[in-house]
This record gives sequence, structure tokens and C-alpha cells, in this order.
Amino acid sequence: MSYILIFLSTLFIATRKDVMYENITGVSTLPEYHLLVVVYTIVCAFYFACQTYRHFQYLNYYPKYIPYLIVFTTFIMCIGAICPYSNDQSWLSQLHVYASMISSLFFIVILQIYTHYLSIQYPSIYIQTHWIFHCGLQVLIILFIVSGHVSGILEILYVFFICLYLFLIDQYRIKGESLQ
Repeated sequence: MSYILIFLSTLFIATRKDVMYENITGVSTLPEYHLLVVVYTIVCAFYFACQTYRHFQYLNYYPKYIPYLIVFTTFIMCIGAICPYSNDQSWLSQLHVYASMISSLFFIVILQIYTHYLSIQYPSIYIQTHWIFHCGLQVLIILFIVSGHVSGILEILYVFFICLYLFLIDQYRIKGESLQ
């Protein structure tokens, strides 16, 4: 249920402006949505951090640096959310852009590490779930290359694929193919 709520919140916020040419950062420049976008981003950062850490806990072993990387990524995403973005090239705008992009990429790297360890420890669950992560990643890369920027559609799909991937892993774990 929480995955659906996160996805619907992303869909709502991203569609406050043109999803082809603007992104959630562009929505944050609207005074009536600025605080909502900041809170949403921080909530998503902590939510995905907790979910990702929880998924790592189901594995028998994983690199010891993972919890630190998750905390670092969450911290960077929160910095990106708090730094105001404006159309000028101020250092705060640049910090917002770099912190948001780096944290999003780090989160994908963390999930790739998780997927690797899942493939080794629980190959049956990996076979049933990895396609959504890898296909989603390919779609995101292609859309980014074709459009040349991070649009609202790209952000909506980013959240969709990550939520779907984590949800599928939860479902297979619940169905008796426990990761414990």
C-alpha cells in the first residue's frame, strides 16, 4: 500500500507542470507547491532508505558499507530537497541539481548491489524480479538520452520501477520463498 501511495504522490506532484518539459524541481519553483515538494522529497528519501535497508537485512550477507551508503544517499537527497532551486546559476541551485542527481544515481547503484547479492543468495527470486529493475533502468536511460534532460515522465517512471521492483520482492518473500 505504501508503494502505491508514494507512486501516486509522485504522479500528483510531477503533473503540476508539463511532464514533458518540467520535472519535480520545476514544480518546487511554484510557491504553492514548494513546501510540498520539499516534504515529499525528504519523506521519499527516508522511505526508500528504510525499504532498501530492510531488503538488505533479508539477505544472509552483504557488504558492511551498505548501511553507510544508504545513510549518505539519504543525506545527500535531503540536502538536494532543502536547497532552493531557481533558474539562475546560483551555488544553491547547482547544489540542488548535483545533490538530487547524485543521490538518485547512488540509489540505483545500491539497488544494483542488492540485485547482485540477491542473484547469488536467492536465484529463484532474482529470476522472477530482476527483469523489472533492469528493464526499468534501460527505459530510464533511453528516455534520458532521447530527451536530454530529467523530465517529469522520467521521474514518474523512476519511482514506478523502483516501487514495483521492491514490491515484487516483498510479494515473493511473502509467498513462501522467504529470504530468511
